[in-house]
Amino acid sequence: MKTKKLLFAFTVLIFFISQTNIFSQGLQQTQCRNGLNLNIIQNGFTRDSVLVSLGNGCIVQDVNVILDTILHTWVSDMLMYLQKENVIVQIISNVGGSGDNFIRTKLDDSASIPIASGTAPFTGTFRPSNPLTPFIGISPNGYWKFSINDIAGGDGGTLKAWCIQLTFTCPTGGIQTVEIPNTYRLYQNYPNPFNPVTKIKYGLPKNGYVKLTVYDGLGKEVDVIDEGYKGANTYEAIFDSTNLPSGVYYYKLEFRLAGSSVEVFTDTKKMMIVK
Repeated sequence: MKTKKLLFAFTVLIFFISQTNIFSQGLQQTQCRNGLNLNIIQNGFTRDSVLVSLGNGCIVQDVNVILDTILHTWVSDMLMYLQKENVIVQIISNVGGSGDNFIRTKLDDSASIPIASGTAPFTGTFRPSNPLTPFIGISPNGYWKFSINDIAGGDGGTLKAWCIQLTFTCPTGGIQTVEIPNTYRLYQNYPNPFNPVTKIKYGLPKNGYVKLTVYDGLGKEVDVIDEGYKGANTYEAIFDSTNLPSGVYYYKLEFRLAGSSVEVFTDTKKMMIVK
């Protein structure tokens, strides 16, 4: 009898730990496809997809879609869909009119205004034509497919950028925000000029080794502000110039894939310290 009680207590403890690990988290990933410039096919489908790779056992809790830039001469001709494996939702159904473009349009089930009641260029947050709830409870891992069906001819448009925003839970890990770009990126530091601190942001679409170095105007290395193995994500490094004089400086990002000695990306940008 004592053994059974101990076994039951141990089972309850394991269940409690498991539930706490999963449901105490609020992880979110915003993954974008930028610079596409895909022609929207008249009387046909235009498709794009993004690969999401997170930890094992993760579960989708909420999904938002951002129609970052979609240009069309008659947007009411378009039907739009989001698909993950065998789950598919029509998120846009013949809304708008002539030239009513989608610019930074966020589709969120919790929004107060339905997309059908929005006005051009639909900038802001709206409820989609159909709820995104069918995606709740599935794995976020794998390809998420976005498609546009232009049901008429005689006009056209361009898909320039779109994003998917996933809120999910995982068995382990902490609260984080992941923004994975589709290309390698080194952003301009901000603020610039600066004194004494500035931020340098960079994005990696793949895992690998990074070195972020600062040089003075003569090309002499003055600081290595970030170095090591990084997962695909968007990062922000802090550079403190307290001990440096005013002048023009340069920062360089070098990246190579894991298991390789060949650099696949380098970029350099200029910044200025003003004291």
